[in-house]
Amino acid sequence: MNNEFDFNIKKLLKFLLIIAAILLGIFVVFKLAVYFIPFIIAFALSSLIEPVVNLLVKNTRIPRKAASGATIIVFLLVLGFVITKAISGLVSEATSIYNNLPELFSEMYINIDAMVSKGMDIYLGLPKTITQNFENMLANLSSSLMNLLNSLFTGILNTAISLPEALIFTIVTILSTYFMTSDREKIYSSIKRQVPESWLNKVISIKNDMFSALFGYIRAQLILMTITFAELYIGFLVIRVTHPLILALVICIIDALPILGTGGVLIPWAIYELLTGNLRLAISLVVLYLIVLVVRQMTEPKILGHQIGIHPLLTLIAMYTGLRIWGFIGMIIGPITLLLLKNIITGILKNQTLKELLMPDDKVSEKEI
Repeated sequence: MNNEFDFNIKKLLKFLLIIAAILLGIFVVFKLAVYFIPFIIAFALSSLIEPVVNLLVKNTRIPRKAASGATIIVFLLVLGFVITKAISGLVSEATSIYNNLPELFSEMYINIDAMVSKGMDIYLGLPKTITQNFENMLANLSSSLMNLLNSLFTGILNTAISLPEALIFTIVTILSTYFMTSDREKIYSSIKRQVPESWLNKVISIKNDMFSALFGYIRAQLILMTITFAELYIGFLVIRVTHPLILALVICIIDALPILGTGGVLIPWAIYELLTGNLRLAISLVVLYLIVLVVRQMTEPKILGHQIGIHPLLTLIAMYTGLRIWGFIGMIIGPITLLLLKNIITGILKNQTLKELLMPDDKVSEKEI
């Protein structure tokens, strides 16, 4: 057999079984993770504030429990302050929009009434088959709209009912963060006594990889949202859209959702402006949407790949595969899974190439000689 294709079947099967077991394990872990979200968030927050707690304990005489509690309180106060300031700015913009709503609705009513009048003239001149199909389509659309409104009402009702559950979720998360931070050394020592050191090192390595991928993903999304916000804000200023700040902020947040994206706002807006005769603004919105779309498609894989240390093409494949398997959250899980898999395979190879790993034992001996 040609040496180039000479490999050990048993080693190949073992390698493939290990990869399959890893993927199955990751899949199960992410499926079960939904039941432990408060504790996962608490662990992330605990790891985030750990350096601050260590600094306080090291440079002051404050006990670790007190330092942990103080750090969490300050963190929550700062977070609350930032959220309050952001909301106050949005409320100011929203109030301005609300005050202009009567005028806006009046203008929309006039425009829609004019469109309906023109549309009726065209509609009455159409063949009966087309008008019948159009009426059926309107009936289906009306039914779909009613279902959507019912779902929206049910969602609002469920949200109101689940407020106590949300409060419990928040309290559990805060308390878990406190205990994980204040008793970190005790927890670590207890785990170290029960688990073999080699296993513990692997778990720590996997944990570091997961946090690296997660925080890298968050950084990448913040960078992309900042780019989108800048594009939209500058674009709205150029085409002279009112309230450019709040519109750019809302749309850049929507753009982070793959289901809607920027087009979910700009395209319907452009269609409305086109139908009401504002051709310049309609074309401007379409051009702005195309700019945002092209820039995001070109930069997202590259930025995400750079932040989590994976080639953009592999990142794109991981995001798409994750989206197909887990839905929206899969766009986060996919790159994390790929990063974990990459590091585990690197550990298995141990500075070897895959070809060297799968090489028959007699070939390995000859190579060593």
